Formats: sequence, structure tokens, C-alpha cells
Amino acid sequence: MAFMDDLKTDQRTQILVAGMIFFAIAFPVYFGYAAGNVEDYEITGPIGTYEVNGSYEYHLLQEGTEIIADGQSADLAINTDSIGSEIDGKTIVGVRATITFEDNEQAGPGCSTAADDVSGHLMHSDKHNTQDVSSGDVVEILWHNSSLVGLEVESTTQMELTEMLVIDESLGMGEHYLQISVNVNKGSCIDPLRDTSDDNEEVTYKWELISLDYEIEMVEEEDSEDEDSEE
Repeated sequence: MAFMDDLKTDQRTQILVAGMIFFAIAFPVYFGYAAGNVEDYEITGPIGTYEVNGSYEYHLLQEGTEIIADGQSADLAINTDSIGSEIDGKTIVGVRATITFEDNEQAGPGCSTAADDVSGHLMHSDKHNTQDVSSGDVVEILWHNSSLVGLEVESTTQMELTEMLVIDESLGMGEHYLQISVNVNKGSCIDPLRDTSDDNEEVTYKWELISLDYEIEMVEEEDSEDEDSEE
């Protein structure tokens, strides 16, 4: 009861109790805030200049040769499960198809040949790319920022660079589609009674997944730059 009486009448006791209550509330709030900041720092890393280094690997999905008739296409599909052990743990950042062909048009004396129109169409998930190709050209889909590889980037964090470099880590696995289309162009002959023979195209393709092995290293922390400038 003496303490309660002092609390009611003694100013020093009142100040002491008020201080105890304040710190009991303030300390958990402060340490919670500090812990949150430390967690953010650990996740994002310090701000500074970082160098992005990386190397690409190519993993064969399928290759072959198709005889494609005029106005037709070869429609190919494959699942990455077929090479699952090879790409396990890899960061898949794209897919490509290298398409080669040679015009098989038959033209006699006094006749010329004409190059055929060949196109490649790649599809994976919601990603598409279609383009006309010359023999040896590559059709590809990339879902990462390849321009960052080999660069030094200022005023950023490791987490921000990772997010910019690999846009979507969920992509790459599952079904992939490749369509190769041919439209024949016939040459002409001096003699209008004759014609060249060109009904199809023999097309060879090499279809590959692209993986990136990368590392992000700090070159200089931004705080140290500011300290140097102040000195």
C-alpha cells in the first residue's frame, strides 16, 4: 500500500513509473524497426557499383532434317523433361533454333533459280517470335536483360540487378514449339514453254535452350565513395 500511496502523492515515484512504462513500450517498437531494417539490408544488399559477369550454355532439345512442301510447315514440339538432368539447377534465359537449308530447285540451260521463302516460329508459354530466315540464321526468344552481362552498374543493389537480369525464373521449363514454314519461288526460263522444278525445301534445324551462369560482384560501396569525396 505504501507504494500505491507514494504513486499517488510522490512526484519522483510517478516519474519513475512513467519512465518504466515508456521504455517497456518503446524498446520492442525500436528493436522491431531495427530488425526490419537489418532484414531489408540483408535481402537487398548495400547500394554501390556492381559488375555483372556471366557465361552462356546451350542445351540441345532436338535436331533434325525436314522435307517441307511448298506452302506447308513442319510443326515440332518437345518438353524439357527430355533433358531434365542436363538443365537441373540451371537458370534458363532463352531458347533458339538455328535453321539451315539449300534450295533444291532444278533449272536446265537457259533457266534461273529463285530463293525460297523460309520462316521460323518459336513459342514457349506466352513468348513468341516469328521471323524470315536465310540459311544459317538463328530465331530466338530471350526473357532476360542480356545487355547487363559484362557491365558495371552504379547506384544499385545486388537484388535489383538480379531482378533486372533474370526477368522470370519460372520460364524455360515445360513445352516448347517450333514451326518452320516454306513458300517456294520458282525461277524463270528464256523459253516460256519450259519451267523449273521446285516443289519443296530440305530444312535442317538445331533447337536449343539457353542458360546463363552469372555472378554479381560489388566493385565499390556507395557510402565509401561519399566519404572519399568529403575528404
